[in-house]
Amino acid sequence: MASYDRYRGNQSNSTNFGLFNRILRGLSTMFGGLEYNDMRIRNSYAIGVHEETTDVLYQPNSSNMYDLFTKKTIARFLDKKSIAYLDRTYLDKRKILRQYSIKDEIKDFITQIADECIIYDDNNRFCHVRDLPDNYEQSIRQKYQENFTKLINTFNFNEGQIAWQYLKNLLIDGYIAYEIIYDDKQKNIIDLAPLDPITLIVATDPNTNTMIWIQHPDNPQMRKILLDSQIIYISYSNNNEYGETSYVENLIRPYNQLKMIEQARLLYNINQASIYKKFVIPVGGLTRTQAEQQVYELMSEYHDDVQWDERMGTVSINGSTNIPFSKDFWFPEGAAGTPTIDILQPTQVNLNEDIVLQWFYKILKRASKLPFQRFDEENGGGAYAYDSQAAVTRDEVKFKNYINRIRTIFKEIVLKPLKIQMVLDFPELKDDVDFNDAIRLDFVSDTLFEEWRHLKNLNERASIAQTLSSSLMDPDGKPYLSIEWIMRHIMKFTDADIEENNKYKMLERKRAGGAGGPEGGEAGGMPGGGGGGGFEMGGGGAQMGGPAQGGGAQMGGAQGGAQAPPAQGGAQGAGGAQAPPTQGGQGQTPTF
Repeated sequence: MASYDRYRGNQSNSTNFGLFNRILRGLSTMFGGLEYNDMRIRNSYAIGVHEETTDVLYQPNSSNMYDLFTKKTIARFLDKKSIAYLDRTYLDKRKILRQYSIKDEIKDFITQIADECIIYDDNNRFCHVRDLPDNYEQSIRQKYQENFTKLINTFNFNEGQIAWQYLKNLLIDGYIAYEIIYDDKQKNIIDLAPLDPITLIVATDPNTNTMIWIQHPDNPQMRKILLDSQIIYISYSNNNEYGETSYVENLIRPYNQLKMIEQARLLYNINQASIYKKFVIPVGGLTRTQAEQQVYELMSEYHDDVQWDERMGTVSINGSTNIPFSKDFWFPEGAAGTPTIDILQPTQVNLNEDIVLQWFYKILKRASKLPFQRFDEENGGGAYAYDSQAAVTRDEVKFKNYINRIRTIFKEIVLKPLKIQMVLDFPELKDDVDFNDAIRLDFVSDTLFEEWRHLKNLNERASIAQTLSSSLMDPDGKPYLSIEWIMRHIMKFTDADIEENNKYKMLERKRAGGAGGPEGGEAGGMPGGGGGGGFEMGGGGAQMGGPAQGGGAQMGGAQGGAQAPPAQGGAQGAGGAQAPPTQGGQGQTPTF
């Protein structure tokens, strides 16, 4: 297999890149691709760690030959992702992975990981995109949110199973691939079609300086060539993750060991419940042939044929699933004597203790990457710790990091189409270096847990902020730390949080101002004057005088700023000291 140029002889099965607009052809470099004349390739002389060096690749007539640039492109790609096509054992491995994925324990692990990664909110969204920075035009920011909503609906990700099932496929197979389908004018993305990842290989087309994907490269009749802007290819690991194709792969070995121990214990209990029967058949006076025939007849008549059904977990005896609890034997007495039957109780090593079984089960739980406390059966898998005094275990931290890594891998299924659609709508974004960094996808987390944790964190930070503000004073007896510094470094308020808070404060001032005299505040002497709005922080009196309209002071009482004439500052907050008209009240130390 070589670059696209080697396949131009079969135009009926290859994609004519002339049918695609120039923007789509040039999007490969935007998503981590490399141009043909890229200096990172042109100036690279050594053989990369993932670069193929077998002799067959250098045979000029080989159908699997890569040119130099294609080999280096694949090597760079393998630093980020692995490619199923390059692993010739993957087809058989995938069959094994899928067989084990339906085993009860492994299936439960996969479901828990998928449930942790894909959580739907009340609007049937499993993720959201943050707004673009303010330096982008309002039309771009608005279209950005519209395109995200449109793609979520177009891909049916607003349904509770689609994205969840796609993630499960990634955990089981280790690879998922999709074709991005465009409308006739190639201006809008209209669908997402699943592909078999094992049929795809990345390559480059030196004629168009484009990163491409070749489907079925070894079959000229089925071969298709697609642009990188048409393909979403996601792998569970990169080529450096030795022996870990998917999440399921690491579970196979401990699962098999656990099942061997379980089966040994099961067979022990079954054998202990069963009995041994000893038959003594008299054959005196019979020839050897007659004696053997007599014994064979009795064996065929009284032998029990026990069959195990591993898939259904059932046992059948002599073709019947109804296990008999007793059995009668009838023998005639003859000249040779009377047959005898002895019932023997088997003696075996006691395997009823489960220390070994629990040890192997613990290995399987460790391989699942789920925190051990989530296997607490008596308490329903553990309880959420809303109390800030309860420490978060290291297992939970590691598990959260693992979930974030899975989400980072999986989010390409949304981000890549979104980026492409935005460039199609606004071509100037293609050359915007900061646009990729500006796109942020946030997955929905456990809402109740996250909300309680956020409130507990705010409560703890507010307590610390109050302590710092009241205990650290300058020589004049005023708080040493700036309220702005406390808000940003202790309370961890972002610019967006502060801006939103200011908007609500302005809205409260407007409402209070429109209410008139009594609503404006106790100290105001002018009916309908500028009422004091809600203060930024409740508690003590104002630190500084209010604005010219007599608005609420920066740090005032919970009752709102005092109404005052236009030239005066806020007169008195709750607990604040009353001040002259031309200056703000000093008040007491603010509380949080």
